[in-house]
Amino acid sequence: MEEKVYKVLKELNIEYEKVEHPALYTVEDCEKYNIKMEGLECKNLFLRNKEKTKYYLVSLPLEKRANLKEIQEKLRETRLSFGSDEVLYEKLGIQSGSVSLLNIIEVEKADVKFIIDKCVLDANKVGFHPNVNTATVLFKPQDIETILKKYGVEYEFMDI
Repeated sequence: MEEKVYKVLKELNIEYEKVEHPALYTVEDCEKYNIKMEGLECKNLFLRNKEKTKYYLVSLPLEKRANLKEIQEKLRETRLSFGSDEVLYEKLGIQSGSVSLLNIIEVEKADVKFIIDKCVLDANKVGFHPNVNTATVLFKPQDIETILKKYGVEYEFMDI
């Protein structure tokens, strides 16, 4: 799965830097290992609506706290909560701990809406797991849209 990410980045002419590190499952793991990267590291939340009919992958800076109530208001949802590991695997073909917008590269068709915090566009580089949590790929934030457009998924840049 990881190799396909690099292949697609190359096909799209996206310059990237790969940083290998111990397995990271949580923000606390990032702090514990004190991994330094030259870019904005992003965390990713897999969310669903109350009816379990809509799913979202929300990407925001590692240090930023996600306000689910605010996000659900902006998405016009009544209640958002975290999606299960089973549905995460069904929708994005990935285990928790490796969730990122790059998961779309392994999925033929995803009915997940990608929500990206607008502030990531101000970064020099952004970092996401390449479908494994033992590496981070850094690239220009403008390339996020290139990747998502290639796969024809719904996405939105939003103030979170």
